[in-house]
Amino acid sequence: MIHRLQRAAADVLSRPAFYWVLAIVFALRGIFLTLATPRRYDAEGMWEGARAYLVNPPHMYDAAANYLSRLHIIAPPGGLDAFVSPPPVAVLAIPVALLPRSVGVQVWTAIDAAALLLALILLDRVLATQNRLARPIFWVAAAYFPPLFADVSAGQRGGVMLGLAMASIWFERKRPALAGAVGGLAAAIKYYPAAMIIGPRPGHRIRYAIVLGVVAALVTAATFIPLGLGGALFYYQHVLVPSLGSYNPDCAYDSVRTLFMRTIGGEPFAVPSATGYEIVSSPLHFSAAALFISYASAVAFAVGAAWAAWRSGWNAAYGMSLGFALGALVPNEVWPYQWLPLLPLALIVIVRGIERRRWITLVLMGVFLLGFVRQPCELFFPNLWTIAGIGIFVLALWENRLFRAGVEQRGSKHGAQC
Repeated sequence: MIHRLQRAAADVLSRPAFYWVLAIVFALRGIFLTLATPRRYDAEGMWEGARAYLVNPPHMYDAAANYLSRLHIIAPPGGLDAFVSPPPVAVLAIPVALLPRSVGVQVWTAIDAAALLLALILLDRVLATQNRLARPIFWVAAAYFPPLFADVSAGQRGGVMLGLAMASIWFERKRPALAGAVGGLAAAIKYYPAAMIIGPRPGHRIRYAIVLGVVAALVTAATFIPLGLGGALFYYQHVLVPSLGSYNPDCAYDSVRTLFMRTIGGEPFAVPSATGYEIVSSPLHFSAAALFISYASAVAFAVGAAWAAWRSGWNAAYGMSLGFALGALVPNEVWPYQWLPLLPLALIVIVRGIERRRWITLVLMGVFLLGFVRQPCELFFPNLWTIAGIGIFVLALWENRLFRAGVEQRGSKHGAQC
């Protein structure tokens, strides 16, 4: 009887249809929960920022600067006092700012979700796997990934960023200048996609990096023009710099910096309790050491990404995904939706792991992905998300040999880019 059940389970788990159904179930769950979300505070904040950019750009950051100067943290999302993003983000939201706020918020959410779907389709095409299980499992992992739902439900812009990053990877093989231009647009919206310059193949890297830098600088400069020189200086002095150093005990705030500051630095943070949330802190108070380790780890992640990209033989899709993933590990401020940059890297490792039958790698990746199953504010230690994210990244670094040209040629003859 037991052997019969084992054979039946093995038969079900070897069928692609099972994983396609599972992917559809996860996707429908995400759509339902997104539609059931009563408000999208981040989308509301983008609408406010874009409207201020249209109406009174020289003073669009006054509210945020005032809030930061008083409380030294970024305001809760939803209002103009929480809009600390650079002007390119406001320009991005101008089309929806022309609509009524309630309508514009929903339209923006749909745009971000569509861009996210396009990004996944492009990555699927780049991988071009012919394995009968790899493709449906790719979509299962993507539909499950909680940061993806966090981005869309909040009305964030991670889907647009992911779409631009995957388009950059898509174009890199044959049109490196266009790939750099798309990467530059992403870097103008949020700076971390610029790290993708570590990934392009050597013959394309200089052209890619130059175009990315020029486009990012031109777009940023052009969008600052309506603010004037005084408005631009005001943003950098009173909004950007203070926001980078803001401290927040919120349990949803789970960057690498907070991992070390909360464990050995004694930084207080919120955890769930019977009456709501309470502020706790570690008995260790080595704040200087914790801060040093957090900055040293950021350097280590960047060096590790460059090393792994080199060890892969400069596999462009893998290396560029490593650079993009740094956007989840390096910033001081990381909210649940900001772990989305890890998704392409995780999917690439999953697909190649299935093709090469790297079962231990796949099991470890599954464990790390399960680390995101509960929201940070539902956990006794919110930085379990941080540990899971670091695990995915380090595992991807270790498995760089999956992407070497010789291994790729032996394992697949379909001519994929990755």
